[in-house]
Amino acid sequence: MLGTGSQMDTAPPPGGIAWLDISAETSDSWPVRARTGPLGLQIAPLNRGRTAYYFKGARLRGTRCMWSASTVNGALLTRPSRAPLPQGETSVHLLVRAESSGSVFDPASTLNRGVLKVIDPAQAIEEQFHANSILCTLNVHQPTVGVEPASVAAMIGQTFPLSAFQATLLRSGITLLVAGTDELGSASSLVGVDRYLGALAGLLLRTAVNRPAEGTAVASVRTRTEAIIYEQATNPELTPAAVAAQLSVSLRQLYRAFSGGESPAALIRRRRLERAAELLAARRPIANVESIAQECGFASAEYFSRAFRREFGLSPRAYRSAHRELPSGR
Repeated sequence: MLGTGSQMDTAPPPGGIAWLDISAETSDSWPVRARTGPLGLQIAPLNRGRTAYYFKGARLRGTRCMWSASTVNGALLTRPSRAPLPQGETSVHLLVRAESSGSVFDPASTLNRGVLKVIDPAQAIEEQFHANSILCTLNVHQPTVGVEPASVAAMIGQTFPLSAFQATLLRSGITLLVAGTDELGSASSLVGVDRYLGALAGLLLRTAVNRPAEGTAVASVRTRTEAIIYEQATNPELTPAAVAAQLSVSLRQLYRAFSGGESPAALIRRRRLERAAELLAARRPIANVESIAQECGFASAEYFSRAFRREFGLSPRAYRSAHRELPSGR
């Protein structure tokens, strides 16, 4: 499963899974040479460590999100402080560590007495692993999380106990790493990978703190709103007010149902952008960018291009060109 020659010094390509397997027996990593792991962490043996030294893991990269899971022993993971992200760029870093008797990739192993840490992307990190432990990390683009930036900012620097439910969520992500497939690298799957990792981070954050139970009516409004947006987002006349009218609720009630998460307007925009990304990545003759913007419900090609760049980090034309260059199997 783990190739000893596979390293994680560079990030995998979008949709790719990179494996890392280093130990005291790996000549070029012992005793002082550090390897670069998830979240930019430098991996090195503990000074005067009495236990075996190894780091065995894998990570999956979407377009703008990254997920990793590893088994760590006798290792020191560090990262110096960084410069703040440029204006307009937002990222969420989550780090989970838990005790385990076996490998993180063994279905029979469990995540015991774990903690979830919410980390400032610019802050320094130091984690020591004296005994066999499981490490999971998520580096996700803020807009994919579905949690208000202010709520995330309030959690930065805090440590939360890992619940059994959260451990189950992480287990599902670990299974994805083990079952790695070329399908994850297909153009149409990359958007889904980012959405999955963003949703995973969002659910971990939401369940990290105790929240009052939502009323059935509020949950119903949110569920029906999401269904309407998914089906009708490409209609240029679909607005939050139009959604509220279809649900026979006030606009205020509609927005209240999404308090603390993405607003209905943001959900409509995101769904339109996802559809545009699918069309741009399709390996078939397609219309120009202006026509795609119109087909996906955007009234202005200029606004579409700006929104697309903010969401995916590339202009629509660059995104299309990048996916045109991928082999047909990818």
